[in-house]
Amino acid sequence: MTETRIFSDQVVTPEGQIAAEVIVRGETIAAVEPKSAPSPAALDWRGDVLIPGLVDIHTDNLEKHYQPRPGALWDAYGAALAHDGQCVTAGITTVFDSLSLHGRKDGLDRKDALGPMIAGVDQAQKDGALRADHLLHLRCEVTNPELLNLLEPHADNPRLKLLSVMDHTPGQRQTANVERMHERLVAAGRSAEEIEEIMARRHAGRDPGVAYDNRRKVVAFAREYGLPLAAHDDETIEHVDEAQDDGCVIAEFPVTLPAARKAREYGMFVAMGAPNFVRGGSHSGNLSAREAAQADALDILASDYVPLSMIRSAFMLIDDLGWTPQRAIATVASGPARSVGLTDRGELAAGQRADLVRVSRRSGGWPAPVEVWRQGARVA
Repeated sequence: MTETRIFSDQVVTPEGQIAAEVIVRGETIAAVEPKSAPSPAALDWRGDVLIPGLVDIHTDNLEKHYQPRPGALWDAYGAALAHDGQCVTAGITTVFDSLSLHGRKDGLDRKDALGPMIAGVDQAQKDGALRADHLLHLRCEVTNPELLNLLEPHADNPRLKLLSVMDHTPGQRQTANVERMHERLVAAGRSAEEIEEIMARRHAGRDPGVAYDNRRKVVAFAREYGLPLAAHDDETIEHVDEAQDDGCVIAEFPVTLPAARKAREYGMFVAMGAPNFVRGGSHSGNLSAREAAQADALDILASDYVPLSMIRSAFMLIDDLGWTPQRAIATVASGPARSVGLTDRGELAAGQRADLVRVSRRSGGWPAPVEVWRQGARVA
């Protein structure tokens, strides 16, 4: 079995940042040995930070490559390759392709796109064409009358590892304050006619009357197939109570601090968007990821719509908020991994997958991934 030794004076382990040599045998980390200097056979990454490969449980990035411009579709296999390349070069070695089972976005009919996008990634992964490990997160919009018809055909997909329940109807959760949403659209230069059209699209295809039964069915589906369940955009304590009763293990993008804190009390993992953290606030005007972090109500940062935001936000937790390296890196590695039951990755420790990222700090403190390894092989 091939052995590789990698030295760094800044290895981020679960116990802290140390000078050490990471010993990789085959696809696995065999040991992390504290050392002040590299042994003769070791790769010398001195001066750069060595962290585990990132685990992204929520990204819409595949959709951007399947429809790179409104109305212009790309083939699904090519979209999978482009999406994969962008993720792995951002240090993400495990990515949950997060696909919504409802409606349209920027002209993309998600119902029509769902099957081709899943099939494109399935085939690319089967061919060995992908560099990251791609898993599947299906986002279940409970007001969609066709929800179960869209979900059930993918029940036996081996990549399906996460479900989430959500309601993006204007007036609910993420957009509970419709007046504020209207003000944002006006500030963005939208005309009255455009705003009316946007609101009509947001309501299209929804039936609030099916929301309760659909949520119950998704909860039952998750239990039947042993899938972790996330609650998306919880706003109130009552929302979090419902999520707890449903067995949700992740509070995904809670929109208020009381909801995030309550989820934490229940032992749920609180996940926020890394772009929210980097930008300093939510683009929807909801809970700031930084505020959640400062309130000790943050466990996971997901890329949402910018793959590079994960590694950037993790190092900002260290530089701006004074978090220890091990705590900050956990939000983008072991935290997301453990939230979905993945115990074989996310840490630089013996027995873990040899998913590694060599990080060089650039101008302004930017953490640039300069080498990315997955299961003991360099992939970027």
